[in-house]
Amino acid sequence: MKILLLAFTLLCSLTAEDKLTGRWESKPSEKGNVTGVVFKPDHTLEGYVNKKPFVSGTYTFNVKDSVISFVDNGCNGTQGIYKILFFCNSDSLKFQAISDSCEERKKGMQQLIMGRVKQL
Repeated sequence: MKILLLAFTLLCSLTAEDKLTGRWESKPSEKGNVTGVVFKPDHTLEGYVNKKPFVSGTYTFNVKDSVISFVDNGCNGTQGIYKILFFCNSDSLKFQAISDSCEERKKGMQQLIMGRVKQL
């Protein structure tokens, strides 16, 4: 029984470290658009607007500093580096630019607030 409890505790503590993996979505904009992104465990990402894919790429995430570095198929393959600010028990996030030469992406990401999509 102690081994089972220890295994469960270890699993929970490892899962708690990964606050990023999963599906995240914004609330509808004034125009009704919902922006979302899926951060997969294999370090790939897929972005979409109104459930229609518009960007994909790869990322690394530094758990200690909450810094994400990614390259996607937008912005001519330039890298973006952002600090992720988690809030509301890590069920919401926003991005703070550290380095991104793609001004259009940078502007959009700094305005974006997303919530974790709960899977039933």
